[in-house]
Amino acid sequence: MEEKVRSISGSWPAPAVGDRAVVIPGSGPILSADTTEFRNKYNSKPFQFRHNLAGSPLFELPRLASVAQLMLERGDLNKFVARSAKTALADARFKDMPLEEKLAVTVRQLGQSQVWLKLTSVNNADPEYDQLLKKILGELEVLSGQPLSELITWSSMTVFLASPNVTTPYHIDHESNFLFQIYGAKDLSLHNPGEPDIVPDEQLENFYAGDFEAAQYRPELQHRGTIFRMEPGVVVHHPPLAPHWVQNGDQVSVSVSIGFCMRDIDRRARVYQVNHFLRRFGMKPTPPGKSKLGDAMKIASVGMVSKSNPTTPDEILFSGMNRMLEPPRAVKRWVRALRK
Repeated sequence: MEEKVRSISGSWPAPAVGDRAVVIPGSGPILSADTTEFRNKYNSKPFQFRHNLAGSPLFELPRLASVAQLMLERGDLNKFVARSAKTALADARFKDMPLEEKLAVTVRQLGQSQVWLKLTSVNNADPEYDQLLKKILGELEVLSGQPLSELITWSSMTVFLASPNVTTPYHIDHESNFLFQIYGAKDLSLHNPGEPDIVPDEQLENFYAGDFEAAQYRPELQHRGTIFRMEPGVVVHHPPLAPHWVQNGDQVSVSVSIGFCMRDIDRRARVYQVNHFLRRFGMKPTPPGKSKLGDAMKIASVGMVSKSNPTTPDEILFSGMNRMLEPPRAVKRWVRALRK
């Protein structure tokens, strides 16, 4: 039985949604999910569903090498990250290589070594990926029943390529994320966000102050996480700040991440940032969500010194922090904002 979905304004299409799948007129659906589970767990608990991108020519190695080459030629070195378990391919030696050699070294080592390759925001480098990103966001908007096109402040499609048995260490991310497995298989361990005994507030404050390794893995709490077996056709939702780690299988893995920032999560980040400073001064700050007035004051104080039209996650999260750390003018400006 089809479910009626309210009309959602924005730049993405709003296709009809059934109990099991989104249907876009004139093209096949990408996502197949239970709408009740999706809406109950979206951005609060991890869950998995299905996609039909496995086997797409957009994610074959020659096509990905082509877009990586384009990104390098555009000077997007910060969006092309390649690392090895033995040597950091993103070190000075790697940067000095010719573009073709950078790609050749990385791709050549994928099957035989322990190499991890990340291509961030491929949608900005190639319009085909941008069209696909918009289509997926449109389906996610309908599945969630929320006007994502109005709530999202930044979105991106990122591709991960990993050699057999490569591990991605335990960490958290600010963005809401949907991870699509395209080729190969791996295990993904995810915890629910918002559990202070797993990730205490002080670790979240440090994360939003720029320490991206702030979340500390505790083996004794692993049983409270869920391990998802990522195989081609599987999508797993990572809510914002959900702790996770990844263990690749015995084949090369290709995964696609659809990640986006949202206004309410961005505002919550500002509360953690102010709390970070307050804790440094010996205070015990109130966590987000405990005081509407306190949260509003903290959000406003960071907002007053943040970039007015941010275009990247770094600008969204850290433009205010960076200005607050500019001595002494920005500190004085921040103090004035708090007093107001």
